[in-house]
Amino acid sequence: MNKAKKIIHRIGVSENPILQIVTRLLSWPVKFGQFQLLKINKDKEAVDLVQRIQRDGNSLMWPAEMIQLYFSVFATKKLPGDLAEVGVYAGRSARLIREVSPNKALHLFDTFEGLPKPTSMDNSTWHEHMLAIDLASVKKYLANYQNINFYLGTFPETAKPIEDRTFSFVHFDVDLHQSTLECLKFFYPRMVKRGIMISHDYSNLAGVKKAFDEFFKDKDESVIELSTSQCIVIKS
Repeated sequence: MNKAKKIIHRIGVSENPILQIVTRLLSWPVKFGQFQLLKINKDKEAVDLVQRIQRDGNSLMWPAEMIQLYFSVFATKKLPGDLAEVGVYAGRSARLIREVSPNKALHLFDTFEGLPKPTSMDNSTWHEHMLAIDLASVKKYLANYQNINFYLGTFPETAKPIEDRTFSFVHFDVDLHQSTLECLKFFYPRMVKRGIMISHDYSNLAGVKKAFDEFFKDKDESVIELSTSQCIVIKS
């Protein structure tokens, strides 16, 4: 199953429109099956929100991954600290974060010009500027939500305005080794106790996994691999 998801994911991030159609056809039964299981096992309000966001399209996350994101954000609602996401793409996961925790400041970081240049640590299917999306379209998508701050450019060069902030929840979806490592270096010392960092693609992309494993090898916290592609770290 995990191998099949990797194949679908690789096709799905292609810029070829024919391959994009193919991945929609391949992924539909997987998403349908995940939603049926979620409806049995998970809170209806949570599943309904994920389903509404998935219907908007342009999401690179599976329903099961979005539900994990939902409950991770929910678990940090009572903690002090802001929310952040690095790797916003079309804003689908940002909307989920905002819906679950509407009162905290949400900081969204992305180049909005696609990926930075990959290195030898990264998946060979990536190339510079892949997954580019227009900032204006993301702002329009999230226009009905308050207290959202956008930072255009390469992280962490864009992070100076939040250097003095603390965080209860951060979501990484940056795909590349160096980008993931920079996220961890910046946010780890700014996380509050019991704050959560969650990353997409830990089990799918070797560069992402290597960054987490390297960074936490001398830390007290453990990297917890989830049943999907994600991993989670809870600040001790």
